[in-house]
Amino acid sequence: MRRKVIAMIELRDDQLQALDAQPQPPVAIDPRTGQEYLLIRREIYELVRGTLKPYGRGWDDPEDDDLIRTV
Repeated sequence: MRRKVIAMIELRDDQLQALDAQPQPPVAIDPRTGQEYLLIRREIYELVRGTLKPYGRGWDDPEDDDLIRTV
């Protein structure tokens, strides 16, 4: 049986300082694309994920055709 590998990035000292600086949450920018990412603590992520999960209906779910129904 295969184990799922979780990608982790270990931060350098200067990056760790950015975690403590303002503004919060810190922003990480992918230099290849310019895409911005917000860094949040795992417990905050899990809280938000749990809060939003009940609203997680899929757009292409045939049982949720009311999402595209027009009046």
